[in-house]
Parts: sequence; structure tokens; C-alpha cells
Amino acid sequence: MILPVLVAGMLLSLTACGDGGDYPVRSHVKGSFSVRAEVDSTGDHAGFRVSVLGQRDGDVDTLGTAVTGRDGQFMFEVRAPEPGIYPISVERNGTQLALGEFVAVDGDSVEVSAVFPTGARRLRIVSGENAAWTAYRNAKTQHNYSMAALIGGGDYTPGDLEQVITQTSTVLWNIHGTYEGTIGGDLAKAESVIMLEGWNDSLVVARYPEISPNNASIVELARAARRSLARLEGGEAALSLLRSLQAAADDERKPGIMAEIVIAYADSNRTSEAVETASELRRLFPESPWASWASRATYDLENLQPGMEAPAFALLDKEGVELTSSNQLGRFVILEFFDPLEPLYQRELAARNNIASKIDERLFAYVSVSVQADAAINEAFFEEQEHPGYFVLDGGGLEQQVARDFNINIIPTRVLIDPDGRIVAKYTGPALDDLEADLVSIINSFNQMGAYLEGR
Repeated sequence: MILPVLVAGMLLSLTACGDGGDYPVRSHVKGSFSVRAEVDSTGDHAGFRVSVLGQRDGDVDTLGTAVTGRDGQFMFEVRAPEPGIYPISVERNGTQLALGEFVAVDGDSVEVSAVFPTGARRLRIVSGENAAWTAYRNAKTQHNYSMAALIGGGDYTPGDLEQVITQTSTVLWNIHGTYEGTIGGDLAKAESVIMLEGWNDSLVVARYPEISPNNASIVELARAARRSLARLEGGEAALSLLRSLQAAADDERKPGIMAEIVIAYADSNRTSEAVETASELRRLFPESPWASWASRATYDLENLQPGMEAPAFALLDKEGVELTSSNQLGRFVILEFFDPLEPLYQRELAARNNIASKIDERLFAYVSVSVQADAAINEAFFEEQEHPGYFVLDGGGLEQQVARDFNINIIPTRVLIDPDGRIVAKYTGPALDDLEADLVSIINSFNQMGAYLEGR
């Protein structure tokens, strides 16, 4: 599905209209725009240009456009390469007045209207498909607001979180019932199940069979269902589920489900089967983006699993301290790959600094490698505050040797290496809490050993 790429200040006059020769999706659009009488009492509503936009070969492509006459009326046809969500823009005299989201499906009839200035109101886009998308978007907005309010209040329990998630799941499931067969309805149905994973695994397992294997979110659904079923019935049941989904899915979605099979094998410590499945994924879908994912996964499986010797490294931190895999033997190394501009890293920074400042340097070394290539950005990171630990600012980005050796493609990623130079675990994305829990476990083990030795 095409998701919206909303570009502020887009110069529509510089874009070319698609000829529609290979654009099979046709939506019929009509509507009207007007100006509030208190702003312009002439009654002349001419000159509003409305355009539905896409991308073609990296350039903005106008999928359909019209200009209003004096009465503010317009009519045009949208020709899109596939059903999906596209930006819709309204401008007048070179000034963009409104930007929204337009659902394009074949044969749909859509009415668009607005009274300018719109204030806080959106464009009114009316059709079954667009109503479903609006309902889905509003449900997600309300969910995010409720979660932010709950977490921001500070005084909440896991039960409170579960209640909000369950309520949103119910709303999303009902959207599909109201708008069955629409893009928004299908997305809402899948997401209503996905978000329950870990909160109500039984309901995930009960509901996932009701969703088409060709749903746009089927890979995310497969991931959620796999995890839920593994917790309830074990890894083999989860693998059986994935195999059935793979057999039923179309070729666009098969490779994503095969990737989940690779992960399921890896989670079950069946490394050879995981590598074999990754190889099959590359063979069957060599042009798919999942093929490069499979190559990275194979490298991880063969080189970066817990218990394996970590790749050798030789780094120089910003203070000139040499940090090598050999001179760090004897203590745990937390090898962190980060980008100062990454929002997740910024959100985790306070907790990261708290961990780095409290660990015993006789037992741990916290080594952070920036994958930001811009030296000025790396330097600015330390302008207002020093951060505990060793920081390597190589400037080589993701192409620097240590990032390549540790197969870094998600930021932040952290690798915990034991005193013998072997990998304990790899933490990707929002997994700082998991790292902290493992560090606490290690520290407790050493404290217990110390108490035992003192008591002898």
C-alpha cells in the first residue's frame, strides 16, 4: 500500500500529471470550495486547485487535479497505480491552504469540500473508503492521546494500560464491522489483534484466523500471532501457524512471513533450520527487500549468536583512549551503536546515562559508537552535557568496520560481551530495559558470589 508522504509547501506547478497508462485505479471526485463571507464577500470562489499526489521514479506525480470556477465547483478523475492512501492538497494563488489524506480505490466516488479559512477543521472527504480511513485514524489518535495522558500522569498500573489497549482494540475491531472490505477497515481489524499481543494472547490466537492472509498488515499479524501462540502452546505450534500463513499468502507477503519463520527457528535455537529458511527466502525472492534482510539474518545466525566469540574491534574514543577486544578482556563490555539525532536514543538518553554512571568500571565498560557521519552533530552532542562512558566518534557512519562486523542496521543497538569476549545478548531498538535487567542479574550474581566467599 502507498502511505502518504506529506510535503509542506509542495510546488504543484512543477509536477507532471501521470498519463494513467499503467495506473489502473480510477476514483471519481467532485466537490466545491468556498470562502467565508466575512473574509471575501464577492462570492468569487474561482482559482482553488485541488490535487491528489503520488510519487513516480522519486518525483512527485499528480494523479488527478482540477481548478474551481467562480461557483467553486470542480470535478476530476484520480488515476493511481494501486489502491492506497495518497496526499490531497488544495492551493490558491500559489499558497497551500489544506493538506489531507485521500483513499484511492477503483470505482470509488468521492466528494471533497471545504470553507476557507478552515481553521482547525480538515478537508471534508466523503465516501465509504474515506469514512473508514477517518474512523481508523481517529481511533489511533484517541488511543495515543489516552496512552500519553495515562503515562504522563505517572500513577498507573499495568491493568490501566491493558484497559486502554483493550478499549482501542474493541473500537478498531468494530470499525471493520462497519466498513468491511475497505482499506481502513482491513487495517483496523488487523491492528485490533496485533495490539493485544502480550496482553490477551488467547484472543489473538482466536481472532487471527479471521483475517485474510493477504491483509496489508499480515506480516505484523503473523509476528503477533507467533509470539502469542508460542507463549500459549510452544514454539512448534507457532511454526505450524507461520507455515500455514506462508502457504496461503500471495507472493508480495510470503517473504515477510518467511522472515518470521527464520526468527521463530532462531528463537527455538534451531540455527541450521533458520539459516536454511533464510537461504530459501533469498532464492525464491531475490528482488524483494526481504532478500537483503535474509542475508543480514544469516550473518547474525552464523556470527552473532549468544555464546559465540564477538567480532574483534579496535577503537579510539574521543579522549584518545584505545579500546580493543583484547584489552577489554576481563570485564563485560556494553557495545552501543547510536545516532545523536535518533528520537528513540534521545528518549532513552537519561536512562542510558543513569546505567553508565552507576556500573562498576572494574566489571563493565560502556562503549558507545556513533553511526552519525557528521562531525558537527557528534560534537554538538557533548556541548551542553558530558555523557558517562567511552564515546567513539569515527565519522564512518554505518560503513565503519565495527558497525559492519556487528551487522548494525537498527539504531540504537547494544551488544553485551562477557569477560571472555563472547556475546551474551544483542538488544535492538527499544530494548534498554532488557539490557538493564540483564546487568542487574549479572551484578546480583557477583554480589552473591562475594557474600559466599566472605562467608567461607
